[in-house]
Amino acid sequence: MNPLLEVRNLNKSFGDKKVLQSLSLSLNAGDILGLVGKSGCGKSTLLKILVGYYSADSGKILYKNKDITRDFSAIKSIVGYTTQENSFYEKLTVFENMSYYANLFNARAKNMKQHVYDILHSVQLFDAKDKLAENISGGMKRRLDFAVSLLHSPQILILDEPTTGLDPILVDQFWKIVLDIAKPGDKAIIVSSHLLDEIQKYCNKIAIMKNGKIETVIESRAKGFDLDKIFRELTK
Repeated sequence: MNPLLEVRNLNKSFGDKKVLQSLSLSLNAGDILGLVGKSGCGKSTLLKILVGYYSADSGKILYKNKDITRDFSAIKSIVGYTTQENSFYEKLTVFENMSYYANLFNARAKNMKQHVYDILHSVQLFDAKDKLAENISGGMKRRLDFAVSLLHSPQILILDEPTTGLDPILVDQFWKIVLDIAKPGDKAIIVSSHLLDEIQKYCNKIAIMKNGKIETVIESRAKGFDLDKIFRELTK
């Protein structure tokens, strides 16, 4: 089976500092990949290249074997991104935020309202659609960010520290939604997080980064491994 997304020998420097060094990674449809590493290892830079915020110095990004490394319009149509910070407007309602971004993305323009409703149902926000974003809970705000990233029906979803600051019950609720979105098996999801317990519990693959490289990829559904121990050994 050909990968849905493949990164080959990606390099990125800022001035004299090499941030990514010959980094390679592949994802199949249905994968939920946990991306972990210490601060400064290059995770954020990798994610920003994958969503088109940065360009790589060299290397390739392939989507279904097609080179999209410099095709930023293709990248933006393929990838959905949930950032660490809220990306919606506090003074708009949940529905108004979704409608604004749907129009911005030109997402399913003919059936936009129903498309928005469907996504709000999928992330359990439909009942809050008429509430101002500033008045919804922290867990709802994370789900609204996630909902916005789904509007253009991306095949690759990137979630950057999506559960930071949420209590354990809200964390489980958020992950249940992510797993439901992933269930059809037509997407690949990358989750960057420092919460190793979450990553091991919910991701089927784990990539450990160090010094701008992928040190190892673990099939996390294998039994009996200690992710915390492996992480500490590989990143010391």
